[in-house]
Amino acid sequence: MKEKYKVTNYPSKNMKTETYKVGEVFVTKHYYDAKDAYIRELIHVEEGVKEVKHFSVKGVLAKVEYFVKELRHGIETKYSLAKADKSVKSTKTYENGKLHGECITYNDNAKVIKQEVYADGKLVLKYVRNDANKITNIQIVDQGSTLNLPATEQERLQENMQKNPDWFK
Repeated sequence: MKEKYKVTNYPSKNMKTETYKVGEVFVTKHYYDAKDAYIRELIHVEEGVKEVKHFSVKGVLAKVEYFVKELRHGIETKYSLAKADKSVKSTKTYENGKLHGECITYNDNAKVIKQEVYADGKLVLKYVRNDANKITNIQIVDQGSTLNLPATEQERLQENMQKNPDWFK
């Protein structure tokens, strides 16, 4: 059951925002200014984590992002609007408001076109791929920041250095 229900409207009388609480979850919906408009943003706040879903004018999911204490935190996912089938366009990993972890961009065929790894907001690694989409090289952009990489990325870097030393030439 919805508690603390509140609605605001645009000057056109179309619904602008809708806010309410369901159990322990706070929900906010922002709408486009049009008759029978789709939701522009859907915000859920539960246990200190804010999930924000962004939608296009046609109602297609465009992006999902997370915040903790108003700082980006977790994986931000952008979706391809052209396909409207939740095809992932890119992912970025945040911690305490800074890029921290793997960031990947995909083409329309779901092939990786850019793969980078960040630590505390600094670009540390770039993965270089050939036309067949195979990794051919890993560039260490900031040697000093490799120790600040997330544990999984440090392990993967060490493993790649042992198994594929030619990638680091």
